[in-house]
Amino acid sequence: MLPTKVFIFILICYRATADVNDRYYPRYHLAPPYGWMNDPNGFSEYRNEYHLFYQFNPNSSLVPGIAHWGHAKSKDLFRWEHLPIAMYPDQWYDKGGVFSGSAIVENDKLYLYYTGNVNNPDQYPDHQQHQVLAISTNGINVTKQVINPIINGTEYQPDFRDPKVWKYGKTYYMVLGNSFHDNDTNSTLGRALLYTSKDKTQWNFASILDESDGSLGYMWECPDFFELDGRFVLLFSPQGIQPSGYKYRNLYQTGYIVGNFDYKTNMFTPITEFVELDHGHDFYATQTILDKAKRRILIAWMDMWDQNYVEAEDGFTGQMTMPRVLSLDKNNRLIQRPVKEIASLRGRTRFSGRARAGAVIRLRDKAAEIHIKSSPNNDLDILIESSNASNSVLISYNYQRGLVTLNRGGKDGVRRTKWRPESDKLHLKAYIDASSIELFFGNGEVTFSSRFFPTGAVKVRIGGSNDVESITVFDLQRTIDASYEIESED
Repeated sequence: MLPTKVFIFILICYRATADVNDRYYPRYHLAPPYGWMNDPNGFSEYRNEYHLFYQFNPNSSLVPGIAHWGHAKSKDLFRWEHLPIAMYPDQWYDKGGVFSGSAIVENDKLYLYYTGNVNNPDQYPDHQQHQVLAISTNGINVTKQVINPIINGTEYQPDFRDPKVWKYGKTYYMVLGNSFHDNDTNSTLGRALLYTSKDKTQWNFASILDESDGSLGYMWECPDFFELDGRFVLLFSPQGIQPSGYKYRNLYQTGYIVGNFDYKTNMFTPITEFVELDHGHDFYATQTILDKAKRRILIAWMDMWDQNYVEAEDGFTGQMTMPRVLSLDKNNRLIQRPVKEIASLRGRTRFSGRARAGAVIRLRDKAAEIHIKSSPNNDLDILIESSNASNSVLISYNYQRGLVTLNRGGKDGVRRTKWRPESDKLHLKAYIDASSIELFFGNGEVTFSSRFFPTGAVKVRIGGSNDVESITVFDLQRTIDASYEIESED
């Protein structure tokens, strides 16, 4: 593999253009310009722009490959500009992949913390994971520090990854995902570890924030920890949870535990059970930031391992969810709402008013924002219709059972959860893109995020049993595409 500096030279001196099929490429969700995308990394606000890095394989859309860090920036969280690859797996401590991590901004510098992965197929364990620091002074070029790795974590191998870093007072904090062998049960369990530092480079173990009792899987990936509305939220993606009724139907999950935290003792005291954050097929590896407007904004990878979606044939794989603002309600439940910037994408109002059962509204360019208000005492069926029925999505509310369902058809197409409206109306917001759908029920207490792959034009059809009191459909403008150019700023 060429050294990092050589790659940067090539990117500056030549225009690079992506060559992907546009049929499923998102119109307003961030996706890679080409190749493979998974976990969001380094989500940050730097010099009045939002930066998002991500796990990236520039060499293929068919497999994750050896992870690089892709990079994009935006002023409004929707109009993303693709930037040169930020980091390559070009050092001894990350030759097996520049794995996931986070960012903090201080003294006009962007500090990027990530996991360097090293595969050792002839040794046990077969890989080692270290925590690594890189710095950018302009938001584009990234320099890995000579002191790396900053945490070896010898006693926590082989799964010791995904640092999320923040500052409180004069101390820096880092939460890490880990798996450990529990002698009492003779099993591997997941947990979240906490480290502290005074200078951003020398780190000391502080505590175990929380760990699985056997019901929460064997590895906790992509942990995040933050204060919200007077409580603390431990957000993570556990691997190995078994399905239970309507819950935990994906290969891997994402959810949270709410509790109290003492910065003097570094101890976290849970007050809730683990709660699944999203009920769709494709939601994983969340990351949040507290932006300058004091919003806690979340973004997630809108895909799932082992799915093998057809977009891979088109030159790209993976995309991010819409950014969402988080809040905590009186029941310690996380509420998710789309960031207000989505309104700037609205174009023509395609329909507004009462819609009778069977009514059809055709979407423009497979991208729309849909607001629905209906009676909470009636069933509701909304079909997002493709020219191929097997590539359509049925959204339904069952009044008698208190259930909401997303059914995208095919094998394992159904996702559902219990829910009843908490007001005198049923409210639903749906966001349709070329190959995705995101649903927000009520005030955002229930969400679904799923991929689907419609053929031909997309239509909204009101189910045949009940009228809808009010439906408004907005066109959403295209804000991102696969083609891009990178030129020298000199």
